[in-house]
Amino acid sequence: MFPSSLFNFGLFSLSLYLVGCIFEDLFQCRLLGELLIGLIFGHLGQLIPTDKTVLSLAGELGVLALIFEAGLCTELWKVARVGPYAALVGVIGSAVPFLTGCGFIYALRNQYNHGGDNESSPTIDPVSEAIASGAALASTSIAIAVSIMRKRGILETAEGALITTAAMLDDVISLILLGIVSALGTPQQTSSGKRIGAMTILKPLLSSLGITIIALLGCLVVSRRKARPMEASDSIERDEVPEQAPETPEVHPECEIGRIDNDKDGSSKITWRQLVAQTKAWVVLRYGPLVSSILLSAMILVGLGYSVLAEYIGSTKFLGAFMAGVLCSNFPTLKRLHHEHVVLTVQPALSAIFFATIGFAIPLDKLLEPTLFAWGVLYAIIGSLSKIIVAAVVPSSLQKVVQRASGETTVPIENEIQARRIHYRWIVGTAMIARGELGLLIAQQAVEQGVMGSSVMVVSTWSIVLCTLVGVSALGIVMNKDTGL
Repeated sequence: MFPSSLFNFGLFSLSLYLVGCIFEDLFQCRLLGELLIGLIFGHLGQLIPTDKTVLSLAGELGVLALIFEAGLCTELWKVARVGPYAALVGVIGSAVPFLTGCGFIYALRNQYNHGGDNESSPTIDPVSEAIASGAALASTSIAIAVSIMRKRGILETAEGALITTAAMLDDVISLILLGIVSALGTPQQTSSGKRIGAMTILKPLLSSLGITIIALLGCLVVSRRKARPMEASDSIERDEVPEQAPETPEVHPECEIGRIDNDKDGSSKITWRQLVAQTKAWVVLRYGPLVSSILLSAMILVGLGYSVLAEYIGSTKFLGAFMAGVLCSNFPTLKRLHHEHVVLTVQPALSAIFFATIGFAIPLDKLLEPTLFAWGVLYAIIGSLSKIIVAAVVPSSLQKVVQRASGETTVPIENEIQARRIHYRWIVGTAMIARGELGLLIAQQAVEQGVMGSSVMVVSTWSIVLCTLVGVSALGIVMNKDTGL
């Protein structure tokens, strides 16, 4: 049995990698391939051990790392630059899909009795289930949108900044909704089932806002502390350098560290800044790898600790991981270490395992049921239209707005964009359609908390998958048409 299990697990790991690469190349969406492998290996025979606890823990760690990376890549100056319009797009892009999703699932449950799970799980409340499904459809896959825009060269443009910021706000709202969904799984019980009280909604909402505000205040403190030494250094240099300083040959920074100034009487001395620089250089040279490992470990502990704190006070650990990433994004060294030692090494494997574990939880017999598939297609159409509606609130003069906000006075970028015939509104609208990891995560958490039945999970999963494919295809078509690529 041991060689057979080892072979099957090796085949499972290889399939995750290979099929993920194929879906990444064909559909720009690796997670769908990993979801498919999890579905196949989780249901077609004993291809992997029946005890999936270790895989589930590895997958949960993977999604925490994925969400932490999203926060780490958040650039707050971009958020401030396109903040008003991004907030409008983000709120509408979350509120409309959430409300339409809630209404659709509630009507589906009551009118067509597709809550067949109620017979075996009578405690599932229709309102809670509708909220959970609507929350899953409120998210936006920022990873997919960023990947496509980076390949097309528009990530650094105004519409790229708007899309990434709005998608990030969508994810924050979805993570807050996830906290509410998790709270719905443990309300007080009554004879008629689960009861949704005011504190069921207010506690995770207030906790999530508190977690977010604390992290943003930490970012503000860090930015001010980084600005003070810079201002002090500038003032010292202005005082020490004469108005017309003689030209001196350029000195390499490494030679500058060991330079010793001479007094007027010819005696040598070393300034405190030179001493600090020399000490730092010696530590980096002698203990560089060890210091990097300590910094990386400290950053990971901060992320895990803040996740635990968020879960403890009533929010969700995923929002804690995201905001911890936002806090650590103020340190370029930590971002570089995380990219080199986590993003490029272990994170892809852990993320792949996470999407595979979602496939484990999807009931294969219901997934192939024609009726549920048809409702999933209808749900995907509603979900796509409810996202693309954000195109109506995107300003036509987006480049001028961004230029004024950033203080640029050079040649307007808008002329260059018009020459490429890019329609901002359709690019933003189609980029917001694709769902992804958060939508699947919310659906999985809702099932584990006993809030969502398997039939509604299948309908929601079909909707998320189809919305992702539609969003990727639509964004590619719009950019190909506008740029002539």
